[in-house]
Amino acid sequence: MIKIICADMIQADERTYRSLYERASAERKSRADRYRWQEDKLRCVAAEALLRMALGTDDYRIEKNSSGKPYVSDKKEFFYNISHSGRYVVLAWGNSEVGVDVQRQDTNTNVSAIANRFFTSDERELLQREPQRFFEIWTKKESYLKYIGKGLYQDLGSFSVLTPAPGIRYQYYTLEGGYSLSLCTTEDDLELKMLDVQQLLY
Repeated sequence: MIKIICADMIQADERTYRSLYERASAERKSRADRYRWQEDKLRCVAAEALLRMALGTDDYRIEKNSSGKPYVSDKKEFFYNISHSGRYVVLAWGNSEVGVDVQRQDTNTNVSAIANRFFTSDERELLQREPQRFFEIWTKKESYLKYIGKGLYQDLGSFSVLTPAPGIRYQYYTLEGGYSLSLCTTEDDLELKMLDVQQLLY
């Protein structure tokens, strides 16, 4: 099973941030301190809070593989991926590899320019018929790159989410406020849970 926790930051305030910050690891505090904007600081510490919630402990160690994808070194059967955009921070985890991507559906996005540069011919053809599916395609592509752990090292136009590799499955969700969320995995059993940011304080 793959579980997805989606935390909504919309009700967060300075007290919320300080509470999450105080419990954060030294590495995460240092990272948050380097951000200029408060929204980025909040998403940074909230992401770690979600990981603690999933693991059920504060005692764990994060390392990175050769491609830079983080993993929990002392839990070999625990795979996870994190994404955040605007008001949402999302964690997906399970006992097999997973990639997740959330994006705000920005109406100012130059859809044609991005599609011409990063989409395959079949994806562009679908977009011409159904332009509203741009963010679905985009987040699925990002989730796949995060699934394989290559990030920006692989060309987005080198694969199509409409014809996934054997065993690969995508799940797409729309979230309140105009956000797209996509998951890439080999699992069929998925569970999505929505949380208010205040629930991360306990």
